[in-house]
Amino acid sequence: MRADQFNYDEYLKVCEEVEERAKGFRRGEFLPVTCWTLGEGIYGVNSRDRERMLKAQLDGITRTMEAKTDHLPYLEPWHGIGVFAEAFGCPFEFNDTDAPWTRTIVRDIEDLKRLEMPDIANSRMLQMVLETTEYFNEQTKGQIAIAATDTQSPLNTMSLICDVDWLLLAATDYPEEFHRVMGMITDLIIEFTKKQRALCDRPATPGHTLWSASPVSGISLSADMMAMCGRDFYEEFSKPYDEKIGRELGGAGMHSCGKWHFNFEMVKSMKYCSIIDLAISLPWDPSPNIPEKIAEAFGGTDLPVHCRADVADIEAIDMLIRSDARMIFSLWWDDDPMIRQRNYDMVKERWEIYREETA
Repeated sequence: MRADQFNYDEYLKVCEEVEERAKGFRRGEFLPVTCWTLGEGIYGVNSRDRERMLKAQLDGITRTMEAKTDHLPYLEPWHGIGVFAEAFGCPFEFNDTDAPWTRTIVRDIEDLKRLEMPDIANSRMLQMVLETTEYFNEQTKGQIAIAATDTQSPLNTMSLICDVDWLLLAATDYPEEFHRVMGMITDLIIEFTKKQRALCDRPATPGHTLWSASPVSGISLSADMMAMCGRDFYEEFSKPYDEKIGRELGGAGMHSCGKWHFNFEMVKSMKYCSIIDLAISLPWDPSPNIPEKIAEAFGGTDLPVHCRADVADIEAIDMLIRSDARMIFSLWWDDDPMIRQRNYDMVKERWEIYREETA
């Protein structure tokens, strides 16, 4: 779909309705239920061509709006997860069948010592993201919200720059050098994100897969290393940098794939954490989180939990609703809008039953 074919009036109407419903979220009076798509090939073959990317994303937003959803649709300039690693010198390659990828460049301490703060103006992939952001905003005349790119957390980016085995073993041997590079990555993310947001008439926050209505703020951080690191390691070598990003960018939305319940308490203690994101259902993740662990950690708290779920696990969804956690359910996509509507209604019915019982 071309930008001049998109139904902007319908889009703005949907956004207005979502924002109106969202007013009750922080008071525990509204349960967001989303189901959405950004179109075919967005996190893959369309990632090198901004014109194809925009057409696919506009088509995805149009399809999303065919059924009721509490998702606030936005565009996302996605050119792979390695754009910050590429700025530090990692080779970056597109291919014809899948997402782009990077090669590591640090395998020992001498490699790490050679890293210096990159210049955004000389970083090929960061410039590509900025140009795509500007293109999206111009083509849609600033009417559609635009998210930041898929921002990997500082530790995730470090894991793309460094051989991961070496990184996990060497961090405690060379803490000063490790913190020096982590500080540079953090400052680059903050500087770049501010530049990218300045190009958008309507920045979407937190963005990247997260519910981005006004009750939630900040930036989505892909922090999958939380599933690989113990609490002590993460608190020493990553948490301070995630917190700095949250402080500078209005909050940090913390995502990790896989099971990471052993780090739930650490994330709860983070300053400026604005939302967390995790999966409980197999369609979303081959190693989904345990719903009871989520309820135990976040029940009765005010920290929003963006939960990727499937209605096949409706009992787990029901249990999480009843845990009094501040839940947001992102349901697995189905091409049929009637099925998406049925799934949306199913979860909303569970919410209404809970509300009636606790009134």
